[in-house]
Amino acid sequence: MNAWIRTHRHALADALRRLAAQPGASLVAVFVIAIAVAIPVLGVALVRSVDAAVGGLDTDPHVNVFLTLDATEDDAKRVEAALRAHPQSAAVKFVPRAKALEELKATTHLAELLANLERNPLPHAFTVRTRTADPAQLAAVRTAWLQLPRVEQVSAEFEWAEKLGRWTRFAGRALAGGALLLALAVLFIVGHLIRLQVVTRREEIEVSQLIGATAGDVRRPFLYHGALQGLAAGASALALATGLIAWMNAELSVLTSSYAYEFKVVFLDSSTVLAVALGTALLGWLGAWISVSRELRRFAGQP
Repeated sequence: MNAWIRTHRHALADALRRLAAQPGASLVAVFVIAIAVAIPVLGVALVRSVDAAVGGLDTDPHVNVFLTLDATEDDAKRVEAALRAHPQSAAVKFVPRAKALEELKATTHLAELLANLERNPLPHAFTVRTRTADPAQLAAVRTAWLQLPRVEQVSAEFEWAEKLGRWTRFAGRALAGGALLLALAVLFIVGHLIRLQVVTRREEIEVSQLIGATAGDVRRPFLYHGALQGLAAGASALALATGLIAWMNAELSVLTSSYAYEFKVVFLDSSTVLAVALGTALLGWLGAWISVSRELRRFAGQP
C-alpha cells in the first residue's frame, strides 16, 4: 500500500513539475480548454434560468375575461354566472378591480405612480380554466364570451408560455449535443498536448521500459498531467462563467427595472459545479490515457 501511494505521489509531483516548467504553454492550454467548457456552462445556466422563469408562469389552459371600466358588481355577478354555465368552463375566479390594483402595486416598480392616480384604471376581470386548449374551440369560446354584456376583452395568455416552455426544452437538448461536441474537443486538445510531450520524451520512455518500467508506470505521470490540466481548466471555466453571469445580471437589472418581472440568470448549483470540475478533470485524464496508449503502441511497432 505504501509503495502504491509513493508511486502515485511521485507521478503527481512529476506532473506538477512539468506544468510549472512551462507556465506559458500550460496557461494557454488551460485557457483554451476553459473557453470550450465555459460555453456549455453558460448555456446550461441560461436554459435553467429561462426554465425556472417559465416554471413560475401559468401554463394551464385558461382565458382572461375583462369587463368594461364602468361595469358594476352586479354586472360582474351576471357575467360570472354565464361563465360558470358555459360547458368549456372548468373553474372561474373573479378578480375585483381593487384587488388587481393592489397586486399590481405589490409586484411592479410603479407603486408610487399608481398611488397618485385619481381612480382605479383596472377593470373587473375573470380567470377561467377551460376544459380544452384546442385553438379552434378556444376561438369559439372567445367569440361567445365577447357577446356577454359588459365584457370588453377576452384573451388566452397561456399559449406563449407553453411555446416558450417547448423552446427551452429544445434548447436543453441542443445544448446537450453541443456539450458532447465540446467534450470531444477537450479530449482532442488534451490528447494532442500530451502526445507532444510523449514524443519529445520518447528516448527517456524507451530507456525506462528497458530497465523494467511497465506501460502503467510510463502512462501514470501523463495521466496526472492531463487530469490537472482538465481540473484547472474546469475551475477557470467556472470562474469565467461566474464573472459573465454577474455582468449579465447587472445589465438585466437595469433593463428590467421598469417591468413587472425581473429576470435573473441563476448560476449552477453546487453539485453541478462539482460535476463540471470533476468532469473536465476526467476528460483530461481520458484524453491523456488515449494519447499515451496510442504512442506506446507506436513505439512498440504495433498498429
